[in-house]
Amino acid sequence: MENHMKRQDEIFTPDVQAAFGEAGLLRRVVTQIWNREGLFQNGIIFEYADGDAFIACQDLLKRHYIPKIEMYKTKVVGSRGVIVHEIKREDYE
Repeated sequence: MENHMKRQDEIFTPDVQAAFGEAGLLRRVVTQIWNREGLFQNGIIFEYADGDAFIACQDLLKRHYIPKIEMYKTKVVGSRGVIVHEIKREDYE
């Protein structure tokens, strides 16, 4: 799993990040979720400007991301959600 994390910077080069930004991706976050002591899984959160941005970014994921992680045993579970509660500092952007 550590190798998978190292690949993120190789995959999401500045040019690829710019392409996602132009398509409407606002933010992408990779988290580690500890299920049990010593075991964790990665979670990836994508935030899009709107539904059109979501659709546009799917093509970019298929082109730039999926081919480069096919060697990893992954389980992809998609879910949609809306923020129902948020706490943040005033200077957080």
